[in-house]
Amino acid sequence: MNKINWKTYKFHCSGLHNLMTASRKKDEPLSETTKSYLRDLYLREVWGREKSDMLGNKFTQKGIMCETDSIQLVENVTGNKYFKNLKTFKNNYLVGTPDIISPVLIDIKTSWDLFTFSAVNEEKAKKDYYYQLLGYMFLTGQHASRLVYSLVNTPDDITNQELYKLSFNMPNGEHMKYKNNYIFDDIPESLKIKYYDFVYSQEEIEKLKLKIIDAREYLSHLTI
Repeated sequence: MNKINWKTYKFHCSGLHNLMTASRKKDEPLSETTKSYLRDLYLREVWGREKSDMLGNKFTQKGIMCETDSIQLVENVTGNKYFKNLKTFKNNYLVGTPDIISPVLIDIKTSWDLFTFSAVNEEKAKKDYYYQLLGYMFLTGQHASRLVYSLVNTPDDITNQELYKLSFNMPNGEHMKYKNNYIFDDIPESLKIKYYDFVYSQEEIEKLKLKIIDAREYLSHLTI
């Protein structure tokens, strides 16, 4: 058992969207979605237990493995040179490690395939990642940020794993026709990035602070 001082607990920027879902009850500051997220967080932090789907999957695995490829793609398309940020930032509320620190803070999301990349639009980008980038801006003092989606080839190890799974249901090598679902060399590089710009909002930061205070209070009363 780990003893946590929830009054000073710092939330990771990547999970902030889980805190900011609206509650359906006027007198309840935290939504049921947020409470569920906080209960999982409590079990992880205090008891060292984590759901298997929180430990990473093929989507996050590709994101980690292809980080350098995605940065290179963005450089090729924009003509700018970027360097991966390795510094973790902290303040009284948050902790986070943005991908790139430049005049415009940049965070890159590597898409799983052409279907997920094509499905991205500004509404979805804001819903999924606005608070993550807002948190990064709060931590770094920057007032402009850019969320970039990239489409790069899937590593051979992951591709082979996926094709192997398909082979069980597709005899005579039919599964190999799906290999192009993991390789995108035929698509021009200029079409393989999408980006959405967000600006800093002190008003939203104040809302985030209040939500964190409520979340800390909720966590401090949780038990198994």
